[in-house]
Amino acid sequence: MFSNSIVLDIIDYLDSNLYKKISIDELSKYFNYNKDYLMRLFKRELGLTIIEYLNRKRIYQCLLSMKDNNKSITYLSIEYGFYSLEYFSEIFKKYLGVSPSVYLNYLKRDARLSEKDIYTINDNLLKFQMIWKRIKSYQLNIKPTNKVKVLSIFK
Repeated sequence: MFSNSIVLDIIDYLDSNLYKKISIDELSKYFNYNKDYLMRLFKRELGLTIIEYLNRKRIYQCLLSMKDNNKSITYLSIEYGFYSLEYFSEIFKKYLGVSPSVYLNYLKRDARLSEKDIYTINDNLLKFQMIWKRIKSYQLNIKPTNKVKVLSIFK
């Protein structure tokens, strides 16, 4: 079964507007579809709600950024589209299993981290990788647009 073009368009839109405030109503108007239909379709195709996808993508991008620079957690939360530090911390912990500050200590190889925290982080990073691999595979499973010519003897 091929990927749904509407879902692919939603993914492209979300990825292009990752750092902006996005609502389901806005998506519904932009794509000219009923919001309930868009939500059901997205969830059926990817196994994630639109908001889960958006939050996971933002957190994933934040993880990559945390690895490469020394920006504050507050700055990162705003930079990646979370307009509340509390909400950012809540979503971060939901998907990574630890707070942003514990993750920063993990990146610094802080010896005070517990084995449990290290295991939790590694396990959740693996889950992130599996999700993005599945989504990338979904994006590549596009229905071919070139029509195959059929020999006249098989018509």
